[in-house]
Amino acid sequence: MKIMKKHILLLLTVCIIFSASCTQKPQKPKEKQEDGLKPMPKVIEEIEKDTLKIMNQADMVPYFERVIVEKKKIEEDKKIEEMQMSKPAENANDQKPEEKPKEMSSSQEQPKPMTIAESILTDVLKREEVSSNASETKKPPKDIAEVWKKINTSIKGLHYKWNILEPLLIQQNITPETIKEFEDTLDNLTKYGIDQNYFDTLSSANRLTAYLPKFMSYFKTEISPITYTLKYHIRSVVLNSAIGQYSMAQEALNKMKEQSQSLKSELIEKKAKSTADKFDASILNSQKSLDKKDLNLIKINASIVMKNVMLMMEDLKNITTK
Repeated sequence: MKIMKKHILLLLTVCIIFSASCTQKPQKPKEKQEDGLKPMPKVIEEIEKDTLKIMNQADMVPYFERVIVEKKKIEEDKKIEEMQMSKPAENANDQKPEEKPKEMSSSQEQPKPMTIAESILTDVLKREEVSSNASETKKPPKDIAEVWKKINTSIKGLHYKWNILEPLLIQQNITPETIKEFEDTLDNLTKYGIDQNYFDTLSSANRLTAYLPKFMSYFKTEISPITYTLKYHIRSVVLNSAIGQYSMAQEALNKMKEQSQSLKSELIEKKAKSTADKFDASILNSQKSLDKKDLNLIKINASIVMKNVMLMMEDLKNITTK
């Protein structure tokens, strides 16, 4: 009996020790292990930056074309004036004072400034802080071929960066269809750049940015990839309006309204309701301008929407880093 009691006591002791070990709280795995996602490759941000740069360069083409023509006209007028001023002295006596060529004013010597009608996305892109060197971007070239050379150099650079990104996407099991669609869009952009097709270069470059949030969703990011989707839709609203495709512009605006809901909820939850309210107000004004089919108003309100999206991105980034 004593031996049996000892066995029972030993068994109870083992059970108590085992029970105590089971009640201990398990260690929480690290956050990186929970999500299982790799950090987003920097090359995705680089591709977006270069694509926006291409849009910015292409959007200046109509303005540059007009300035080049005006400058040639000014130079020709100056040459004519100089020839008249250098006529033989005997002809000067026959010329009445009031008939002497008038000196050109400083306003006549300079081409007219860029107007809102000469660009499509410039005001929107400004809000994205695309150009770090605005004076160089706005400086008119001597020949429009110089602008297209820069655009095509930037497009060529996208091919090299895509060569870096594509293997990383394949490793993350991104669908072959999505990869093919991106490549087809990049090929089209290349063709339109070589052909110096102004509007299709703009449109294809913007369409390229639609794929970047899809790529981002396979990696760990600071903020939701939806913010980049909203930026794509804003530009789509303006681009479609510019060619009278108002139904497609409305579709893009509707997608913005729908896809922004989760971001607004997060902002309100994190005490950034004022930013969400500003965004809603700008979307409402964009809808009004779209209803009026007033392209200039659409451009202005789209730039305000973009400004508010950039504020949303900044607030969301600050929230995640706290």
